[in-house]
Amino acid sequence: MNRDETLNRRLTLLSIVLIGISLVLLARLLSFQFRMNPEIKQALENQARNRYQQTVEVLPARGQIFDRDGYLLATNSFEYRIGISPNQVVDRQDVAMKLAPLVGLSEDKLYRLLEPDANGQFPPYVLLASRVSAEVGQAIADLDIDGIIIEPLPIRIYPQGSLMAQIVGIFAGADERHTGQGYYGVEGYYQTLLAGQSKRVTKSNIPLLEESQTKAMRVRDGMSLILTIDRDLQFLAQEVLTGFLEKDPTATGGTILIMNPRNGEILAMANYPPFDPNDLSEENLKRARNPAIADVYEPGSVFKVLTMAIALDLGTHDLDWSYYDPGCFEAGGVAICNWDRTSHGNPDFAQVFIDSLNTGTATIYKEIGPYKVYPKLREFGIGSPTGVDLEGESPGILVEPGDPNWSEAQFLNNSYGQGVSVTPLQLLTAVNAIANDGLIMQPHIVKARIDGGQVIETQPAAIHRPISEETAHKARDIMVRVLRESKEIEFELPGYTVAGKTGTAEIPAPYGYEPFAPGNSIASFIAFLPANDPVVSILIKLDRPYGYWGSLTAAPLGAELLQRLVVLMEIPPDDVRYQLVAQGGSPLAREY
Repeated sequence: MNRDETLNRRLTLLSIVLIGISLVLLARLLSFQFRMNPEIKQALENQARNRYQQTVEVLPARGQIFDRDGYLLATNSFEYRIGISPNQVVDRQDVAMKLAPLVGLSEDKLYRLLEPDANGQFPPYVLLASRVSAEVGQAIADLDIDGIIIEPLPIRIYPQGSLMAQIVGIFAGADERHTGQGYYGVEGYYQTLLAGQSKRVTKSNIPLLEESQTKAMRVRDGMSLILTIDRDLQFLAQEVLTGFLEKDPTATGGTILIMNPRNGEILAMANYPPFDPNDLSEENLKRARNPAIADVYEPGSVFKVLTMAIALDLGTHDLDWSYYDPGCFEAGGVAICNWDRTSHGNPDFAQVFIDSLNTGTATIYKEIGPYKVYPKLREFGIGSPTGVDLEGESPGILVEPGDPNWSEAQFLNNSYGQGVSVTPLQLLTAVNAIANDGLIMQPHIVKARIDGGQVIETQPAAIHRPISEETAHKARDIMVRVLRESKEIEFELPGYTVAGKTGTAEIPAPYGYEPFAPGNSIASFIAFLPANDPVVSILIKLDRPYGYWGSLTAAPLGAELLQRLVVLMEIPPDDVRYQLVAQGGSPLAREY
């Protein structure tokens, strides 16, 4: 055998050996693949997946809020969360130098975040800033850095500032833990509708694949809301209220409500002190709650209009009824006295309310009895929430027979608005029954919802009929006489017939009531016009005014409000209105 044959034989043998070894190694590798510990296999798969994918929550656009004329009350803007995938960064030093000043990190620290670990592995994602402004987010996007991840975080903007803040509420923006939550007012009550539906999706870190996923990441945006509030009327109410309270040396706060009694729409809801939705300091946040629906108070003599309506509707009293007024009398262990503590002779039914006589209303209640009165008060909504679509409503307080705190004295006090607590909205809603022919409409703040291209109107709904139409008209006529004939009430609105009533409530203290003194009362005024065809009703509540009496503080403020209100709402004077009606016109046909 020559040398070449020997070499060929050896090469053949070596090839066979190498092929055999390769087959053994291949078999061994395959055995590892199919017999690998499931936990180890899963861990390796997760590691590979995390390197090229991440799970994110895609947030919908929160619905906007508008007033009835389309003025923007709440809208969206964005802050941004900034992250980066270090395994996609080509020049770490250049990226660190450009990004560091924008995300608030030192250049050295940012560079270290982009480095691989001890095993040479890059983290799939590094958070650089949890929140940056829209301007900073745009500046980072303009750098066009490979691997940068800019995630929008919705925030809420309130263009009208404090003007409607307690109506609209506030929104706590989204972060890495949740999609954001509305609190108070409309933001809180309509949280689900405004928020829309978010979606958790697995997102590729590979740019080409990321672009192809845009359609799959679409979410259902929140509905937008159109409120019943009229921005001009809201401004008027806030200006009138603030102007009075900031000049009063003892007043601490107040509320003005404007409603349409025919359909339950709330046209304005002003409170003082105001709340700034763009200031999230602890002191300011205490003012976020809406006193018009959340704070209860004893209403005083404005409550007498309900006493009047109940007596007339039950038929226990009529306009010919009269009684002897002693000025004061004792009942249930307490003294019940008129505001002036003097006798008014033998007043008839209407005169009890024109002169606001506590002895008269207490006598009426005593003759009716609690088991007829309290069911009627419940029908007026006293002691129950109105169901208005605002977060944070209080039901008020109505103590009835069977409750350990109830007594005959309290029952008689209820006749003139003491020993019972209401919210401003609750009281105006009840009195609106008199303005609306005996029917109470559901008070509401949202006029329509916008779902994509569809507008869904809120339909007015009647919730109670506590009194008949005939009773409502009789009570209305007496309320007109109250403003015309009372010698104590300072109210004048030339050319218009207005139905109204004032109230002065003593402020409860731990042992009875605070003593009579300037700044120790809650003064109020309630009214509607035109009296025989009402399109607007108002309530004014003043906390601790120096002038004490509602007739001297809230009533003249009501005249100022209504004088400007009829101009804004284009409500013609009575004589013009009657002429238009005689000519076949409909002067109140416009939407208010």
